[in-house]
Amino acid sequence: MYLYRDILKVQSQLLIILFTLWSLPSGWHVYSFSDHALYLSLVEVEHKDFGNTASVKIKVFANDMEDAIMNASNKRIDFLNLSNCERGAPEVEAYFSRHFNYVIDGVLTTLVLTKCEPNGDAIWFHFTINCPDKWSQVDVKADFLMELFPTQSNVITIRHGEQKRFLRITHSNPQEIVKF
Repeated sequence: MYLYRDILKVQSQLLIILFTLWSLPSGWHVYSFSDHALYLSLVEVEHKDFGNTASVKIKVFANDMEDAIMNASNKRIDFLNLSNCERGAPEVEAYFSRHFNYVIDGVLTTLVLTKCEPNGDAIWFHFTINCPDKWSQVDVKADFLMELFPTQSNVITIRHGEQKRFLRITHSNPQEIVKF
């Protein structure tokens, strides 16, 4: 029990450090495509009220996502321009349907894009998923952007009621299973 609490504490601290580094005010320049050294995305799954939907927010560097969509659909979308982001919803949903699988108790969910939110050099994609009210197991595959950036890490926070789980997905470990 103590080891589990210590692991959660370390994971929480790591997530806070990574998020803080990524959220620093832009006095620092994040270079495009092959020039920036950090390939990190954040995923937040919220299902606090045990309803039949959950929210999924994915934060990625906008230029990395532009490159991924270009690679997947041969279409260039400037995600920091909100009107372009909304027009690119089919490409975004298609891309994430191939690279982000969220399976609850054996049932694959479908992401529906509801909103894009620019955040400095990054973009938040807001999705909803239909889901059962109680979860016992979640299988997550999150290999997005890894086809272009092998050092990509995707940090995932899952909130189901009062329970919280943290995952770190990498090229060598693109899938995780958590129990509730």
